[in-house]
Amino acid sequence: MDYEKVIEDDFDSLISDIMQLVNINSVQSKPLPGKPFGQGPADALEAALKMGSDLGFQTMNFDNYAGHIDFGQSDDMVGILGHVDVVPAGKG
Repeated sequence: MDYEKVIEDDFDSLISDIMQLVNINSVQSKPLPGKPFGQGPADALEAALKMGSDLGFQTMNFDNYAGHIDFGQSDDMVGILGHVDVVPAGKG
């Protein structure tokens, strides 16, 4: 697969998705029922999982603590870890 071509062909959509995620204030805040890290991190997780689902992947939300996006049916797995929450902005 030519990954550079895939990125080039879908560049506008990728940028749009990144912009959607960075526009969510995902700084940890007061825990809410079902949202252990607050509203923002829950919103960011939901948005990321929806993006995965919209692309045809299977998604799972683990009580807003974490989520995963899966593709395929093999017993073998490759994991890529990431996060969608941020620390507060400040000096440095």
